[in-house]
Amino acid sequence: MKDINREQSLNEIVVDHYAALLRTAMCYVKESMTAEDMVQEALLKAYERFDLFQQGKNMKAWVFRIMINLCKDHLRSYTKRNVSPWEDQWLHCTEAEGSNPLEIIVEKEEYHHIHEAIDHLKPDYHQAVNMYYFHDLSVKQMSHVLHLNENTLKTRMKRARDRIGGEIRESVASHG
Repeated sequence: MKDINREQSLNEIVVDHYAALLRTAMCYVKESMTAEDMVQEALLKAYERFDLFQQGKNMKAWVFRIMINLCKDHLRSYTKRNVSPWEDQWLHCTEAEGSNPLEIIVEKEEYHHIHEAIDHLKPDYHQAVNMYYFHDLSVKQMSHVLHLNENTLKTRMKRARDRIGGEIRESVASHG
């Protein structure tokens, strides 16, 4: 019965959150194949260590934490970090059907400014923005995943928004 619960619980995570896990991994490792490997490895590790999961806790947050830790471990041993995930993510997230080519170019440029500003954030701010805006985690969920106080995360989010806004205004002023 325990194995059925394990498989059922993890299958729900895969069905409901695989894309979010993959996007998060992409934000860390910046390569699609490596991101897929990180997600697969995280799911395998969650399966193997399912007995360590504390009932009553958020399983989604637990699996995300495993995957984030794997990505961080990978980055510690990885020397090249030249690939930006935003171009691939923009292509996957944007629907070009029926859009005017000029609108697509303008939209891509707007995404570029936003994501470039996010990429320039300190890692702690980048992580908070990514989890909150791109993966729809609440501050409370982020607190559990990152093992940080909710007020600390709120402060990081405020500072990150201020820096992103300032960088976008600066970028638009210099290009516009």
